[in-house]
Amino acid sequence: MRVLKWILGILLGLIVVIFVAVYAYLRSTLPDYNGEITVSGIKEPVEIIRDSYAMPHIYAQTDEDAFFALGYCMAQDRLFQMDMVRRATRGKLAEILGKDLVPVDKFFRTITAGKSFEDIAAAYPPEIRAASNAYAAGVNYFVENHKGPLPLEFTILGYEPDPWESSDGVAVKYYMAWDLNSAFSIEMLYASVIHKLGEKMANDLFPEYPEEYPTIIPDGKASFNFFRNLTVARELLGAEGGGASNSWVISGKKSKTGKPMLANDPHLSHGAPGIWYEAHLISPSMDVSGSVLPGVPFVIIGANEHVAWGFTNVMADDADFYIEKLNPADPNQYEFKGRWEVVKVKEEVIKVKGAEDVRFRVRLTRHGPIVDDVNKYQEPKGTALAMRWTAYDTLHANPFLKLNTAKSIHDIERAVELFKCPGQNWVYADDKGNIGFWAAVGIPVRDGFSGAVPIPGWDGNHEWKGYVPTKGQPHLRNPARQWIATANNKHVGYDYPYPISHYYAMPDRVVRIEEMISEKEKFDVTDFKRMHSDFYMVLAKEWVPIMLKSLSDEELSEKEKKALVALKNWDFVANAEGVAPTVFHATINQMVKNTFMKRIGEQLYEQYINNSYIAFNAMRNLIAQGQSVWFDDPDTQSVEGLSEMIIKSFEEAIAYLDGKMGSKVDDWKWGELHTLTLYHLFGKSSSLMGFFMNIGPFPIGGSFATVNPQPYRLSSPWEGYHGASLRYIIDFSNMENSRRVIPAGISGNFMSPHYDDQAELWRTGKYRPFVLDRKSVEEDARYTLKMLPGKLTN
Repeated sequence: MRVLKWILGILLGLIVVIFVAVYAYLRSTLPDYNGEITVSGIKEPVEIIRDSYAMPHIYAQTDEDAFFALGYCMAQDRLFQMDMVRRATRGKLAEILGKDLVPVDKFFRTITAGKSFEDIAAAYPPEIRAASNAYAAGVNYFVENHKGPLPLEFTILGYEPDPWESSDGVAVKYYMAWDLNSAFSIEMLYASVIHKLGEKMANDLFPEYPEEYPTIIPDGKASFNFFRNLTVARELLGAEGGGASNSWVISGKKSKTGKPMLANDPHLSHGAPGIWYEAHLISPSMDVSGSVLPGVPFVIIGANEHVAWGFTNVMADDADFYIEKLNPADPNQYEFKGRWEVVKVKEEVIKVKGAEDVRFRVRLTRHGPIVDDVNKYQEPKGTALAMRWTAYDTLHANPFLKLNTAKSIHDIERAVELFKCPGQNWVYADDKGNIGFWAAVGIPVRDGFSGAVPIPGWDGNHEWKGYVPTKGQPHLRNPARQWIATANNKHVGYDYPYPISHYYAMPDRVVRIEEMISEKEKFDVTDFKRMHSDFYMVLAKEWVPIMLKSLSDEELSEKEKKALVALKNWDFVANAEGVAPTVFHATINQMVKNTFMKRIGEQLYEQYINNSYIAFNAMRNLIAQGQSVWFDDPDTQSVEGLSEMIIKSFEEAIAYLDGKMGSKVDDWKWGELHTLTLYHLFGKSSSLMGFFMNIGPFPIGGSFATVNPQPYRLSSPWEGYHGASLRYIIDFSNMENSRRVIPAGISGNFMSPHYDDQAELWRTGKYRPFVLDRKSVEEDARYTLKMLPGKLTN
């Protein structure tokens, strides 16, 4: 017995020692935010004050030193995230993750072959190159001189990051242009549906933006499964694509303070860490704070003491796909206007962890890279599919230094000239009382074709004729109604001569924003917070009465009757505590399935519902018509209409919820079904790592098109995956009233207290201060690091 006790004691002691050692190791991966260091690479002393959420306020005496310090800070907090984005876009994931990622590497190397990272970076003006070089030097200085091990992810994968290059910032821009693009997947899907069902029925599935819903400018003037690796890439990187967003701005005549106010919340895929970093840069030419993309040296969305700006996705159709005719005698030639042109070939080598290198060729035509090797779209024999993307022409333009240093609305509008891809709706204001909007996007001039489906590449009749001039892009300044709102809705009326997009979001968010702005004469920061958190469902307001009418004469079970009562009494707010949102969403899921799946087939249907906006825009149009062949079940002899489809969907939904959530309707709380987890890259595949690295799950309210968006995947409900990647509110009457929040935290290290310290604020609609003045910074100072120029001393 005594021996057994000794053995148990020794084992317990070993467990404690191992636990302490592991904990100590993990703690050693955290960077030191305090102290004084001598740095080779800066010209003057730099002070980095981090606030209570560890956001760096960087005080530098030269612009380059500020960018150096920003690179250093981001490397402290987000080095693994930066390296993953860089590796993804450069096609180097297989090198650290193995052979399963070779197809993803081929995908990215193909789509970025149209213009190299280095060529784009070389085209930057001198001041942008200087900023990029200084930022890269700061990243590399941390990597080379930090004390202790790098973040745990590098140890698990068994590698160290390569030095950061100034052109790696281009990789981040390419990544965002890809993430915010809808054409890559939708145009091939559209072509496949046309092939199966004909153009008329295909148009029902991909409708135009409805004319009765708001445009940004009030009077309205001014193949299936494309890229079979697209889904794998998006799942791995947590990038669902086609990002949405909200932004609105009011003039001083609409605010209680007499000064403009601006709000922005870009909607992107969630993760841990989130996509945005936060920083404040103070130098001779800058005093700017906001959200920064890890890997880029500028504030992307934010404010300085004179101006503020926010972005929403234009949803632009910024890529076209050309069917190239190949020479039967020589597949390395393709036809253009009656002559054979030679395909350019780029040899690529992919290094693979634990396996031999993979060699492949990227082929390019005058239209761009041939994507045959990374897609399933079946071109006719003797042809190839090439992609033209605005990124190849426009990514070299960089407006952000001009934005960060802008002093007026005029400076912002000059910066617009430099921004084309990914297309963004800029909403902005200045301290002089001006407000404005500009659709900053490269709009190809397409003469006689829309670009919505693959087009002939051989006849010369479908070439882009340049881009719409900046002054020809939709824009607005100081409108008479004293406010501007954008929510990925249509920009102008159908009389605008250039196609901008075929992929606008559901109009619900902009309808609701306009309702709320019209409810009051004057607004303050509290009102904007309420608007950011709004869960009212315009779709439910439209559809629930139609559901109730269809079900009014139907014989229902007691459970169905109780669920129907919940719908009758609903105020259309999708709160997490409500039962009606659960019943409504389960029903509309079935409505989409019963309307579309049998006619387009299960495979096409699974692809189609990947974009819920398109599916619900189509449903909205069909329901507004009242009757449609789509509502008829092709497997029955009778002819069903809208009411029969709704009845069937409701009954199936109640049966589903009974099995999923139990027999008591009162227990069907929306937040019990609808949850959100912020996943770490490793937390998706390992429950053990997920326990430590994931944030959540949380019960959440909201839905696809609530102003506070909390969408789920129609293909795999009910978990949220996408939403406000940041929220910020700027009050020009007093910057101390301004507010900000991100979903997780500044740090990407799960051992840090700043890994998830903003999660509860974000989830509950709360904020933290957005400050620019030194006094407020010092009052909230938690850490201070001083950098002194000089040679490194050991």
